[in-house]
Amino acid sequence: MTPAEADAELARHVPRGEGQAALLEGHRRQLAAFPGVPAPGFEGSALHRDGPVEHLTVTSFVLDEGGDRAVLVLHRKAGMWLQPGGHVEAGDASLAAAALREAAEETGLGAVLSPALGGAPLDVQRHELAAGFGRACRAHLDVAFLFTAPSSAEPVLSDESDRVAWFDVDALPPGAAPDLPARLSRARGALRR
Repeated sequence: MTPAEADAELARHVPRGEGQAALLEGHRRQLAAFPGVPAPGFEGSALHRDGPVEHLTVTSFVLDEGGDRAVLVLHRKAGMWLQPGGHVEAGDASLAAAALREAAEETGLGAVLSPALGGAPLDVQRHELAAGFGRACRAHLDVAFLFTAPSSAEPVLSDESDRVAWFDVDALPPGAAPDLPARLSRARGALRR
């Protein structure tokens, strides 16, 4: 996937919610500013983890079919409960494919995950990172996707997390990321529309 292909995917996203349009525009500007080498390419681009210090990442909100429960991971580096996600890889065909890969890797639910919203992004976000993430990561420009899984499916712990579990969307664990309730509310609303 190239930054131009990622930008085309973002161009189809209809931002909903406060600040979403401005964030989306910022993501698209970063893709244009860092097209990679050879241009356009993946290496050094705004998609590459070793590209600019602010680069795109993907996350996956995994909800049960009714939108009442979500799979969360206790992220080792961040030290908080988050939705699964990570960096885009050169072999990912799209941002949506990258999000599905990350969700499968971090939850073990790959065989039962179903894309929602026709595979379109759910929302976008920008978050600063602590020094523990290193020079290559000062801020992530996140693109989130929504997936469903049967509530009976048992998540499997990966080596990137300390725990993985289902939680009621209205009863998140202590240590959940500050923006998680609002983003999960957006995910549940989108799923139920």
